[in-house]
Amino acid sequence: MTPVNIALWGFILLGSIILGFAAIVLWKIGSGEIDITRLISEPATDPNNAGENQKGSLSRFQFLIFTFVIAGLYTILCIESGTLIEIPDSVLLLLGISGGSFLVSKGISANK
Repeated sequence: MTPVNIALWGFILLGSIILGFAAIVLWKIGSGEIDITRLISEPATDPNNAGENQKGSLSRFQFLIFTFVIAGLYTILCIESGTLIEIPDSVLLLLGISGGSFLVSKGISANK
């Protein structure tokens, strides 16, 4: 067995495991076991009115989108090159700024 075949079978196995986990999560979202209705909204300030007056959170949405975009692009570039590539520092800095804005907004909403 050549190293290329071993790498191919490893990729197929790892890809199958990841796709299996993704299918399970999507199944649970579809069946209602995982509730994503308030995925990107700020937590309710009044626990008695948890479903009312909730606003969307721009920082949560930005962090979610940046994470998926960076992970998707990294995956595509790794597949195209056939090896793991180095993530540029500027991309990590942008992801850190996005995560930092999420944490700051969470801290501000916790102090209200």
